[in-house]
Amino acid sequence: MTKQNISMRRLVGSLLVVLSVALGDLSGSDHAFAQTKVVVRTDFKFNGYVSPLALAIDKGFYKANGLDVSIELGQGSATTVQTVASGVDTFGLADSATAVLGISAQNVPIKIVSVYNQTGTMGLIYRADSGWNGDLHALKGKVVISSAGSADAKLLEPTLAAAQMTPDDLQFQLVDFNARVPLFLQTPNSFLTGFQTGDYLRVRARMPDAKYVPYAKYGLVVYGIGLIVRDETISTSPDLVKKFAAVTRQGWELAAKDPESAIAASLKLYPDLSPDLLREGLKISLEEQLHTPATAGHPIGWTDEGGWIKMLEVLKKYSGITAKAPSAYYTNRFVE
Repeated sequence: MTKQNISMRRLVGSLLVVLSVALGDLSGSDHAFAQTKVVVRTDFKFNGYVSPLALAIDKGFYKANGLDVSIELGQGSATTVQTVASGVDTFGLADSATAVLGISAQNVPIKIVSVYNQTGTMGLIYRADSGWNGDLHALKGKVVISSAGSADAKLLEPTLAAAQMTPDDLQFQLVDFNARVPLFLQTPNSFLTGFQTGDYLRVRARMPDAKYVPYAKYGLVVYGIGLIVRDETISTSPDLVKKFAAVTRQGWELAAKDPESAIAASLKLYPDLSPDLLREGLKISLEEQLHTPATAGHPIGWTDEGGWIKMLEVLKKYSGITAKAPSAYYTNRFVE
């Protein structure tokens, strides 16, 4: 055999080894190549009710179903509704009433496919020594702090309408999300709109005796945080929506059994979070928000059409929306 033939055989042998290794790597990583990238946008920062999703990531539930899920932090439900509607984000966690207002007034092309906080957790936060007795009329001329684009800001107006008032009757101050809690703490005799599961807990970390009254006290009974998705995604990728909703429900079910594992999973994603705030927020969601008498016995995330009809009646009365049929806003097809 000539030196040329020997060299050629060695070259071919080397190429076969390289090819064999490459094919072996590919066959061993089929699962990785099968992953579908999914971005979930929160409503605002990272609250306790986001922890079940972090737990599903940590336990590999999404990966096992071909989903590469990342949780990105939001800056208000109204913004999350827009990013999901535009296709920037695959899914979003947003206040249901804010989504309804967007669908009604602007035909935003989204639907709510699961609701995890079955009652709204928005309300007014105030000092224990303020002397306020809960009468909305006593808020006239008072400083009320909120943020543009937030669900609590949008739903303050229909809440005030119960007392024939408008935000113009207040010293209504809209500031950046990150500035609202500090501004409230620094402003004597002020009030803050916010979520029981988020803002209120952040205030209590600095002001333990702070008080909270829900908008529901004044007749604004609405669904809370839900999972939203673009209409186009529902029509073109229904299997993706069903799979994501089912795996997220699995995360909620495990979080209900082992809340501390959900907290630990959240801290792996965002180490700077407060474990105490996460723990309290998740506890509220699990013990007070996950079901109503109408949804008892149904899967987590399932909603009652009667609840939607009542919610639309309230929003029509207080916000003046032209309500569509309930099916324009939600579907249970992915949780039934």
